[in-house]
Amino acid sequence: MKSTILVLLVFSFAWIGCQKDSATRELLPGETRLDTPIPTFNEPTLAGDSLASSDLKGQITVVNFWATWCGPCVIEIPEFVALQEEWKDRPFQFIGVSMDEAGFESIETFVADFHMNYPQIMDTGELADSFGGVWALPTTFVIDQNGTVLSSYLGLFPLATLRDELDEMVKAIETN
Repeated sequence: MKSTILVLLVFSFAWIGCQKDSATRELLPGETRLDTPIPTFNEPTLAGDSLASSDLKGQITVVNFWATWCGPCVIEIPEFVALQEEWKDRPFQFIGVSMDEAGFESIETFVADFHMNYPQIMDTGELADSFGGVWALPTTFVIDQNGTVLSSYLGLFPLATLRDELDEMVKAIETN
């Protein structure tokens, strides 16, 4: 009996030790691990209201810098729309930050055509700089419920790979 318990304990500790969370798993291509506070901002949205960094507290937020002329951006947007719809009643939010230079008029039709169901704000570079720089599009940041920027991703956001990790983060908020 004691040997069975000992074997189970050793197996349990080994199994737990092999589990990877976002802080210990290997970096994905294009990923940079961060641990910085979200920059302070208050920006108008395409919908006509405003979005402030303080509005993001208490939820997991994925901030995606994109543009209408960016091919990879166009590829990933339908996945964002689908997950935002699926998780609309959960403490989770995508935020789109368009880098198109002509303003909201330049993205209005695009946003409607792609059924982008999450807030859109514009940036000419100041917000991107405050996040530490956006050197190419798309660039995406994951922010936790406390307003900490956890990671950035240069290129296509690996949603299929990170979906379970994001779900666990959201579940942690839901159960508290």
